Amino acid sequence: MYSFRDITDHTDITNSLPSEAVSINGQYIENVLSGYRTLYTKGRESLGVEITANSVGIADGEKYKYKRYPARTITVGFQLIANTPHEFREKFTNLNNLLSLDEADFIFADETDMFFSGIPIMNASVEAGQNSVKGEWQIYCAYPYKRSVEPVTLTMEDATVSGNTATFVINYEGTRPSKPVLRARFAGAKAGGESTEDGDCGFVAFVDGYGNIIQLGNPTILDLDEYASTATLVNREFTSLSGWQTSGGHTWNGSVTGTMTTGTIADAQWARGKGILETFAKPNYGSGSGMHGSILWKRTNGAIDWTLNAVHRLCVNGFNETGIFECSVRNSTTNKIVAGFVIEKSGNGVEGWARYIIDDKEVGSEYIDLSYYNTHFGFCKRTDVYTTETYEDYIEGEVTRTVVKDKNGNSIESYTQSPARWETRTRQVFQGYNYTQSNLNSSIVKRGSQVSFKLGNLPQRSFTAPEIEQTIAHDATCYMGTSGTPMHTNAIHSLLFRKEASAVFADQPNVFTAGDVVEADCNEATVYLYRSGSMGGALSPAYGALGNNWENFALTAGTNIIQATWSDWVDPEYIPQIEIEYNEVDI
Repeated sequence: MYSFRDITDHTDITNSLPSEAVSINGQYIENVLSGYRTLYTKGRESLGVEITANSVGIADGEKYKYKRYPARTITVGFQLIANTPHEFREKFTNLNNLLSLDEADFIFADETDMFFSGIPIMNASVEAGQNSVKGEWQIYCAYPYKRSVEPVTLTMEDATVSGNTATFVINYEGTRPSKPVLRARFAGAKAGGESTEDGDCGFVAFVDGYGNIIQLGNPTILDLDEYASTATLVNREFTSLSGWQTSGGHTWNGSVTGTMTTGTIADAQWARGKGILETFAKPNYGSGSGMHGSILWKRTNGAIDWTLNAVHRLCVNGFNETGIFECSVRNSTTNKIVAGFVIEKSGNGVEGWARYIIDDKEVGSEYIDLSYYNTHFGFCKRTDVYTTETYEDYIEGEVTRTVVKDKNGNSIESYTQSPARWETRTRQVFQGYNYTQSNLNSSIVKRGSQVSFKLGNLPQRSFTAPEIEQTIAHDATCYMGTSGTPMHTNAIHSLLFRKEASAVFADQPNVFTAGDVVEADCNEATVYLYRSGSMGGALSPAYGALGNNWENFALTAGTNIIQATWSDWVDPEYIPQIEIEYNEVDI
């Protein structure tokens, strides 16, 4: 099986490249290894077939059962030219390094709109003692077909919508079946600013013309409004602070002396080095003694059982920096924290305390790393990755000068040279980068008398608190402060506050929230869920039905019909936005 990939555009190709030059993951070998040239390829033109048939008694011939296409092997013929034995050895080592991949995508210069996926295998046998050689290496393609570089993406604009069903008529131009990526974007979060339950949905299902089904979520989840089982009270990415309070409110440990602003935080290594600017709410601390700073809070209708998710950054870049980040839900009548957490650094160093608060009392605490690259809420760290390789180094013979005296006292010089030789040496070869991305996510889950906290990569901590079992939580609150030199980064990206299902539905979590994105890859038989406001998706097999027809759900040559349907109680103004993405597949 294969996964969809974003392949580098190869429309601009240097004219000097051979017509069958091979690009590996976006790089032509000729462009990175001087002296290398592709001479020919074999195995791309046709594909072998295996036919299974049975003989029937003494009847002539056989009874055909089925045919299948086995794995394909593509052979690449090449020439490698060097000026010296040492240069040849170094170039061949570099070629081996380029081909030492578990799996890669291959594009050929004479067909830049299609790609193969496979494993490169170097088994060239070259003539000894030559600096100009010819050889072959292979590409083993377990998936034997080639696919279009640019995927086709269909949206709701390409569908006919009637009620809670969208019908897509797809003219598939490939010759072999293609398994699509099926995606649903649930409306409401960004377009609506503060989201209620309008964009929530219980399930999405896709049905093809042969009756194969891919179901995501739970169709038994009932109308959230009618049964008051679950509702989104707050769902906000802080591109602005409209509708939120930045004064008043209450804090656990500090005074409100400043205001809150919004701005971007750049993490150059975010998303494996692509560098993304994200918008955060950030404090203007003002001035004061002790812990002081700014607050951000919003009142809701409240909930007895609820979930709070926050995406935030918190780290230092100096030994003496201090700060606090509080995130909690309060009861508007008593002004007490129903449940919340406090991360505080009040002394020198790079560590602080994580404190767990229930009913306005601290019920637990632990040390937490707050250094610049901390894996909880810090910045992404990029480190160089090297491997050790051996190579043969050509050593010229050493010249030794000898001076002796003859019988008359004259100096006589003589020179000797040791034979040249090859020596085996080692060197460090750069392989790329390793990225360590921080978590950035914290959550509080309250069910009855049980409260569970999950902060960054710290272990989950759970507590029993009968005193808050029926307490209503109204106010979602964030507070950021300092007692001197502020922390390098203290900010919040997004906040999600959900009233959760009543006890009868508590074991049915498959409710999609406004702003979520769910994605099913029919090739990999995987489901990913991107929660609203989160910084990345998570593999979520629980959201896929056990009876999903992953093997058979595919587009075939000609006209295909795929229908997408969703919970019938979703408001027509907030229906999920369906996308179908596929590559065209050919032999």
